[in-house]
Amino acid sequence: MEDSRLSAAASIIIVGLTLLGCSGNLATTEFTNPRFDFGFVERVAVLPLEDLAEDRRAGVRATRILITELLASGAVDVVEPGEVQAVLDRVARGRGGPSNSEVIELGRKLDVQAVMVGSVTQSEVLRSGVVSVPVVTLDLHLLETETGAAVWAATHTERGSGAAAKWLGTGAEAISATTRRCVQKALRSLFG
Repeated sequence: MEDSRLSAAASIIIVGLTLLGCSGNLATTEFTNPRFDFGFVERVAVLPLEDLAEDRRAGVRATRILITELLASGAVDVVEPGEVQAVLDRVARGRGGPSNSEVIELGRKLDVQAVMVGSVTQSEVLRSGVVSVPVVTLDLHLLETETGAAVWAATHTERGSGAAAKWLGTGAEAISATTRRCVQKALRSLFG
């Protein structure tokens, strides 16, 4: 009788850990302009992502990962970040995202058909007792440079491994790995 109780308790713990490890990621919210010809986009400028999270390096980390993932897709060429920043310093006049006229000017000066903008709205490691789970939320927008209009947008939240990894002794996932997976899943609707 004692063995069956232990076996039942172990089964409940295993099922609970499996559910914890698999749950928590929200579906990507996405928008795609059905009238826009994405085949027209050959070269993209990625503006530094705005950092709205408490993790002050989250924007820099996510921007670098986003550039790498765009390049790895093979779908577009990406302007080097230093070149983008140099032109952005001359063109952008205000805080926040660029205006439509600034997007058009960036397109002309950088010779790009689209500009990627966005923000990191969450980048943190949530803790509950001994369990740590990294959570990252990105909000990305692709603006075409003829009018400055948004032609694609996606918001995605990704939870890293945590509870199951801790219980199995493998440790929690690094925030950069969670950020990378978040970028990849957000971009699926653009290239998928």
